[in-house]
Amino acid sequence: MTKCLIVDDEEQNRYFLDVLLRGHGYETMTAVNGEDALNKLRLNPPDLIISDIMMPVMDGFQFCRECKNDQKLKEIPFVFYTAQYTEKQDEKFALALGADQFIIKPQEPEILLEIINEVLHLNKFREGAGKPSLDREAYLSAHDERIVKKLEEKMADMAKMNLALRESEEKYRLLAENVHDVIFILDMNLNYNYVSPSVKFLRGYEPAEMVGRRVSETLTPASWDMATRLFSEEVERKKIRRGDFRESRTIELEMMKKDGTTIWTEVNVSLLRDDKNHPTGILGVTRDITERKKAAEALGKSLAQLRDALAGTVQAMAALVETRDPYTAGHQRRVTGLAVALAGEIGLSHDQIDGLRMACTIHDVGKISIPTEILAMTRKLTDIEFSLIKTHAQAGHDIMKDIRLPWSIARIILEHHERMDGSGYPNGLTGDHLLIESRILSVADVVEAMVSHRPYRPALGIDAALQEITGSSGVRYDPVVVNACVRLFKETGYRIGLQVSA
Repeated sequence: MTKCLIVDDEEQNRYFLDVLLRGHGYETMTAVNGEDALNKLRLNPPDLIISDIMMPVMDGFQFCRECKNDQKLKEIPFVFYTAQYTEKQDEKFALALGADQFIIKPQEPEILLEIINEVLHLNKFREGAGKPSLDREAYLSAHDERIVKKLEEKMADMAKMNLALRESEEKYRLLAENVHDVIFILDMNLNYNYVSPSVKFLRGYEPAEMVGRRVSETLTPASWDMATRLFSEEVERKKIRRGDFRESRTIELEMMKKDGTTIWTEVNVSLLRDDKNHPTGILGVTRDITERKKAAEALGKSLAQLRDALAGTVQAMAALVETRDPYTAGHQRRVTGLAVALAGEIGLSHDQIDGLRMACTIHDVGKISIPTEILAMTRKLTDIEFSLIKTHAQAGHDIMKDIRLPWSIARIILEHHERMDGSGYPNGLTGDHLLIESRILSVADVVEAMVSHRPYRPALGIDAALQEITGSSGVRYDPVVVNACVRLFKETGYRIGLQVSA
């Protein structure tokens, strides 16, 4: 197995080459600089050396020269793999030191492997390959030239960075002094270390009046409890100590103004850390959302009033249906109670349950299009009469379809007589095309109908109803809904008509 030494001071670079080479059958060892590599080479010489150039202690150029001047090491093929030295003169100098190849990072893995394999294959056949062509004086001159040039480039880069930093600091100062949001820094005891001048406009304080104060003095008691609870939970979960608490948090807090009044604010906070990843403070940005909060509260009240009005309208529609079909009076209310209980048992969201409740309350609204004498028939219906009854699902859908609601009420009404196997009506849909709300309503509708008295038959009882749905579970009825229904009656003691939907 071919053995390769990887020399690079960057752990990520060493890891990449190590995984790549081991994955293609190489044995590998690694070193962090030229001096470390020489010590390992002399104990365990490899078949190939791949080295970076810019490294501490001993750089790649010096390392290559040491290898080529060592009788035991000079025949080992040497490949430079660098991202810092990329000019043609750098390559020329590297080859003059005796290197077999000069590769610039990054390189495609397949191409890099191809070059390495070529070096290993051809090195022993290439006369003069891997042999240094510089004497000591020429080496030192060229090496110093390369190092000085690279240092000059680094110094130029640092000068640019310092200029950019100063410009950034100036921009930050202007931003902090003129932005309407308040920027602040807290220490780990939740005391203010810095507050931007905009605090005067937001809360009436001068920045100097805020520095040194504890956050608890500037929040209402309820907001302080909320803030400390969040902070304590993070500490308790050891996120702060572990370093996992890196992302920002946004919370709404009610803050005290200097004149004693309060404002609602949106506060975004994130943790500040030192170079060892230890937490040193909290950076925050505060924005006034008082008007937004008031608008949200007003909107909430309006929505509540709208929902109440909608619920009242739905109840009126339900009452209208029951005046047309007095023998099923209360049927929609009882179905609603059972369906809502089933939805809670299954785990539907509050919003889904609200929509299901509305749909159940008026699921038979289409019956207003059916003649009263057929709805009140005491004998078994003929096929023609039953076909007319079956139109109520489509009729109910058509009544509700153009009313803009936040739920699919018209569709639930349309599907409440469909069955999992496609044997239902009006469209013969199978279970994978039905809403979960429709599948819940269909089970609740069947169970309520069977346990209730009808003019053409007496009540059949809950046992018969449960036998009907369990016997057709997975065929006509959704098995998840069926299991929830059985649990509801057998384990919780649910009884139709005694529970009222909330």
